Amino acid sequence: MQKIIKYSLISVALLSQLDANNQYTLDSIEVSSSQATTLNKKDVTDSVIVITKEAIEESRVTTLDEALNKLGGISITQNGGMGKNTSVFLRGMDTRRLLVLIDGVRYNDPSSLKSTADFSQIMLYNVEQIEIVKGAQSGIWGSDASGGVINIITSKAKSGLHSSANIEYGSYDSIKTSLNTSYATDKFDILVSGLIYSTDGFSAVEPKQSEADYGKRYDELGLEKDAYENQSLNAKFGFNLTQNDRIEATLQTINSDIDFDSGAGSTKDSDIPNTILKNRFYNLSYAHKNSLHNLKLNYSLSTFDQDTIGDGWSAKYVGSTQEIKLDDKISYIKDGFLRVGVSYQKFKSEDVTATKEDKEYDAISVFATNYNKIKLFFDNNTIITQSLRYDKYDEFDNSLTGKIGIKQFINNNFYISANIGTGYNVPTMSQLYNQYWGNENLVPEKSLTSDITIGNDTIWLTGFYNEITDLIDYNYSTWSYSQFEGVSKFKGYEIGYEDYFLDKVGLNAIYTYVKTEDIDGKSLARRPKVQLDISATYYVSDNFDLGLNGQYIGTRYDKADEQGAQTGKYTVANFVTNIKIDNSTTVYGKINNITDKYYQSVDGYATAGRSLYLGLNISY
Repeated sequence: MQKIIKYSLISVALLSQLDANNQYTLDSIEVSSSQATTLNKKDVTDSVIVITKEAIEESRVTTLDEALNKLGGISITQNGGMGKNTSVFLRGMDTRRLLVLIDGVRYNDPSSLKSTADFSQIMLYNVEQIEIVKGAQSGIWGSDASGGVINIITSKAKSGLHSSANIEYGSYDSIKTSLNTSYATDKFDILVSGLIYSTDGFSAVEPKQSEADYGKRYDELGLEKDAYENQSLNAKFGFNLTQNDRIEATLQTINSDIDFDSGAGSTKDSDIPNTILKNRFYNLSYAHKNSLHNLKLNYSLSTFDQDTIGDGWSAKYVGSTQEIKLDDKISYIKDGFLRVGVSYQKFKSEDVTATKEDKEYDAISVFATNYNKIKLFFDNNTIITQSLRYDKYDEFDNSLTGKIGIKQFINNNFYISANIGTGYNVPTMSQLYNQYWGNENLVPEKSLTSDITIGNDTIWLTGFYNEITDLIDYNYSTWSYSQFEGVSKFKGYEIGYEDYFLDKVGLNAIYTYVKTEDIDGKSLARRPKVQLDISATYYVSDNFDLGLNGQYIGTRYDKADEQGAQTGKYTVANFVTNIKIDNSTTVYGKINNITDKYYQSVDGYATAGRSLYLGLNISY
């Protein structure tokens, strides 16, 4: 099956090269998280996937994890339905090693178990672009970025007054409403947007594979529903002091109410556990631009407040991340710049229920990135980047991380690129200090990632090799987190394809093969060896489109060393259509899991069956 999928994808891609009318060029797509400065995607050495606003709107995805799963070619596992705990695997590297940014503000929660971002809470009601940068980015962004960076860029105000509203209703009594309003002049701009989402949902748990009732859904077994609510707000204000000077202030809030169950399997069904989240993200910046400098002074604050009520227990966690950063992009030659800067970060966590005390650490950092685009061979572009960062911690060993990338164009479109970078991940405060599973002897992980890509705008092949030294993971023999001394390995390849042909059909596909090995050569849990993501859109007319996307997950085991339940070997397909009534009104419909496929991404946790949604979008 694996070879059939691989060779079929390659054949389709090569045949489609016969069509020269490729309208999906990279000319208008920019990336801001690769070198922490805006560059055209074509001029970036990193392996990057960009999910545009147009792709989000056409696919009608609701949350960040859904977008990553359907559009980003990333492996996702989830403990139930909407809003439940989600894990993301990028080239086998898990959520804890991925830095998530919202407009450059850190979304990783230092008070959570693994200091991870909660992907399922980010609603895509006002997103302009999602950037997925693969490979170690610690040399640019510091800790938490050893596996990659996911940057969410929200919408900006456009000249004049603009508004849009959306309402959607569907299965599980789900309703989503959002409103966006903006106003901009040459002097100032303001944008306010908000969303309210609620669903009755379905039971977070269903029978494990070891239970007799495996394969039956919650309604057949009389299990209670686990509801979810989300209220989000985004506000931006910008003022141009002069033609070269600007100040900006942003606020993002996420309030969620999450019902969940007591654990995996139908015996853990419960109507008591629930969590209330209150997350806040603040950012204030001043920027000065001239022909030589692009100077920016930035202050950001992320706060996380989690109250959980369980069956006879409760817990409260409070976390925060503060950062003050000054950096300057110095354009010293044409198509060349040096970005230098300093930052101060403070990470704070409080387990109010257990420890009754604050835990925190801080880091002072200096960093530099050099970028050049030159012509070395036959008048074709060569792009070279070097990044270096030094972080001085008050609680951990200091770190020096870096990254080197090169991209050589053979002609205008065909290129070869290579990247190598080092990463650094400090242990989380929960892993260190939690009264049940903490281990204060943990030290930071170190990692190395590398990749090489050959391809063009339409088709590309990437081989990658990543390794983590002294990996931190849960140790079931000690019932706590431990340091597994040695090197864990992640290697594999990706084949990607994107094209638009016959003036009617857009096609996108990503095939990924990943092999993971811990220090004993055993495979790690919940990473599929093979994954294929395909999406196709047929543009019937300028006002009517039909979309189909599907995902095949290969062999995947719930526990390490290919133990536990086998949770892979399934295909899920989804359908979406958009009908533009006039210049301001669009109606749409979508069907998720068309075939009503029964599957579990985590043993004992439910996934949605066939579900239908209808929506209306109005804008002016």
